[in-house]
Amino acid sequence: MGRVCGRGELQNKSFLLFFDLTRCATPKVIATGCPTPQVCVEKCPTTNWFYNPVSGDADMRPYLICQDGVNPKNESVTVQQFISSGKCAYYYVESEPMAGRCIPSVQKGLILFNGTQIRNEDKDLVTSDILTKASIFLGKFYKATEVAEGVFQDIKTSWWVLLSGFGVAMLVSFLWIILLRFISAIMIWFSLIAFIGLSGFGAYYTLNKYLTLRSGINNSTMTAAEYEFSKEISRFAELETTWLVLFIITVTILVVCLLVLIFLRKRINIAIALIGQASKAVGDIMSTLFFPVIPYVLQLVFLVLFCVVAILLASAGKTEYRIMCLEDGCGCPNVKENDTCTYEEFNNTACPGASCQFFDYVVDPNIPRLHIYNVFALFWSMFFVSAFGEMVLAGTFASWYWAFNKSKDVPTLPVTSSFCRTIRYHIGTLAFGSLIIAIVRMIRVILEYIDHKIREKTDSKIIRCIMCCCRCCLWCLEKFLKFINRNAYVYCAIYGKNFCVSAKNAFSLIMRNIARVVVLDKVTDFLLFIGKMVVVGIIGIASFFIFSGEVKPAQKYLPEMNYYLTPVIIITIGTFFIASAFFSVYAMAVDTLFLCFLEDCERNDGSEEKPYFMSKDLMKILDKKNKFKEA
Repeated sequence: MGRVCGRGELQNKSFLLFFDLTRCATPKVIATGCPTPQVCVEKCPTTNWFYNPVSGDADMRPYLICQDGVNPKNESVTVQQFISSGKCAYYYVESEPMAGRCIPSVQKGLILFNGTQIRNEDKDLVTSDILTKASIFLGKFYKATEVAEGVFQDIKTSWWVLLSGFGVAMLVSFLWIILLRFISAIMIWFSLIAFIGLSGFGAYYTLNKYLTLRSGINNSTMTAAEYEFSKEISRFAELETTWLVLFIITVTILVVCLLVLIFLRKRINIAIALIGQASKAVGDIMSTLFFPVIPYVLQLVFLVLFCVVAILLASAGKTEYRIMCLEDGCGCPNVKENDTCTYEEFNNTACPGASCQFFDYVVDPNIPRLHIYNVFALFWSMFFVSAFGEMVLAGTFASWYWAFNKSKDVPTLPVTSSFCRTIRYHIGTLAFGSLIIAIVRMIRVILEYIDHKIREKTDSKIIRCIMCCCRCCLWCLEKFLKFINRNAYVYCAIYGKNFCVSAKNAFSLIMRNIARVVVLDKVTDFLLFIGKMVVVGIIGIASFFIFSGEVKPAQKYLPEMNYYLTPVIIITIGTFFIASAFFSVYAMAVDTLFLCFLEDCERNDGSEEKPYFMSKDLMKILDKKNKFKEA
């Protein structure tokens, strides 16, 4: 009814009572809530009671707890009618108010009323174990509901703060890209040192928090039900285990970064030069930073289309109604329970003991096949749009690399030219390449479904091991094909060949330079990842200190919030996606220029007829030069 105990017209009824708490003793309660009537009461029951037909109505009426608007003193309605209609509780037990709910306070042993064991409406015994289990699941549902309401309220009150945080994240990402344009080497080394410094500071801070909270509150004296209701989500930040896990994560990241820096320090200079050339390309063609908006919008359109089609397919069935009768029968000789009926035509006045109720939703047998087709269409369209964005950016950066004089030979509108060229000549290439990835992804989804069904029917470790190996192999295959496709699109953008020829030539070029690819490509990916994480870390740490109250001057401008971590987490996640959008352009620039660099090394020798197109920094590092310029 949309009402809350203790508010409005229910101001004097502050506690929520569940009619049959045994129906809450299932894990699905965490997601769906407890499927039993709930009423607001002035105080929780102080005694046990259950409906016993042997007792008289006069003896039972004072014990009745009924729904709002029901008068248990109305003698025209029997207690049995009140109970069977679900308007009054069949039983209840002694309870204590906790978090606005009436939670059973029964101890171990039998639950009795006047010497008789209490049973629920299904005639099952009500035991303390069942009530404790129900209270635990109910407590988890309460916590999830409380957290969801608190987070929603925080988002509602701090929306302008979140938008401001996203704006700052976009500005920092954009400034980072601009600085890479002019001082790429300094920025890359600064990123490495800053990331190691942030990881070290995170390890120190989390360890300090863990040691401080090591002597925390001991909840061992609380019952299971009380613990579930008294523990709040905001206390997680004060649990020593939370900070211990964070300490282990930050220390692991710190060690990995130090090892990479130590063992790959000689290759970092070449990677920096490659990133520097990518920085110049992005700086000369700034429109590439905003181009990813187009693929994102297209993917959003296809996702919405998928959802609409899925909803239409899910509702493309027929409703089935069946006759339901009361305990004393349907009241008509020609009407049988569970017979199908038509809701609009059924006349319950002729049969007062029967009703036509919804029973099931009959789905057309072809609908599952259409769902599979819809899912496959989603995969294909998503991969196609992603490939389209990669091809356009690859064509843009390739036209920049192969311009000998970067200030004169680059096309006037390189992104627009590459966009039109891709639509006119390479749609088939993109469709075929994305189709391959979509097929592999569909096989992976089917295998996941089969694995899920197998887990339900058998616990064989051998079968689970085989399925795990198959899933792992398909995951590796999909990653490998994405790598091949990405380089095929770059090669296609350079030479205009079809997909198969481009994939073959790109793969051959990579295999001939496998040492450079394995080291340089991954080092550049790692350096770009470090840069992205530095941006995310700066915004995340700054927002943490601001919202946690460490920055006192900012407190008077911030709204009150239930959980200060809500804006911190949302801003950090949003910053990650914003930074990913900017750095994805950089990643595509690096991959394109790297393939062009390999091709440049193989087909040119620095002579006047075959000059190198790479930057002077790369030529200096590789000890190469254009001989005709020296002459």
